Amino acid sequence: MCGVVVIVTRWWLVWVLASVACLMALLGANLSPSWLIGPTSLPHPAQDNLPHTLTGIQGGGVRASPSLGLWLRCTVRAGDVRGARPPLRCGVYATRVPDLPAAQVAALVGVAAGTVLAAWSCVAVVSATCVRLVKGRSWFTIIGITQAVAGVLSLAGVALFPLAWNSPRARFQCGPEADLYYPSWCIVGWATYATLAGSVGLLLCSCLASIAARSTTADEVTQEINKGSTVVILV
Repeated sequence: MCGVVVIVTRWWLVWVLASVACLMALLGANLSPSWLIGPTSLPHPAQDNLPHTLTGIQGGGVRASPSLGLWLRCTVRAGDVRGARPPLRCGVYATRVPDLPAAQVAALVGVAAGTVLAAWSCVAVVSATCVRLVKGRSWFTIIGITQAVAGVLSLAGVALFPLAWNSPRARFQCGPEADLYYPSWCIVGWATYATLAGSVGLLLCSCLASIAARSTTADEVTQEINKGSTVVILV
C-alpha cells in the first residue's frame, strides 16, 4: 500500500521514462522477425554465378527481404507478375519447440524473461512514488536489482541468438557459409540492436534506482514534508 506522502522528483521521472523506453525496445524486438535479415539474392547452390532471387518486388519497386526472428519469420513466396499478392509471408517460426535450434530457444527464453521482468519493474517504478520500504527493505533497491537481472537475461539472449546461425533455415536464408556468429550474406536486423540497447538501458536503470532513492530524502523533500504536504513534486 502507498504511504502517507507521495514523492515525485526529477530523478524519479528520468527513471520511469528510461524504464518505459527499455520495455518498449524489448517488446518491439520480441514481436519483430527482423533479427536476421536476408539479402536480395544469393548464389544458386547448384550453379555458380547464377543469382537465385530470394525476394519479391513490392508495389513501387521496393524490395522485400526474408528475415528471421526469435519466434517469427518472413519468407518469400513465388512472385506474382501482376503484383496481386505481396511477396512476403510472415508468421510463427515453428509450431513446436523441438523444431527450433536449442540456442534459439535459449535466446527466446532469455529475452522473454527479461521483457517480463522489465514490464513488472515499470509498474513497480510507478508505485515507488509512495512505497519506500517492503518488509524492511528498500523498494528502490528491489526494483533496481530486478532491472539488472532483466538486463542480464536479455543480453544473454542476444549473445545466444548467433549460435543458431548454423541451422538449416538460417543457412537457406543467408547462404551455406553461415555459421556461429557469422551471418554470411545476411545482416543483423534492427530488433537485435533494439534488444541490445534495451538491455544496456535496463542496467543503467538499475543505477538510476539508487539515485532516485536518494532524491526522495533530499533536504527539499524533507522541508515539504515538515510543512505537512502529502504530495511533494520537485522537478
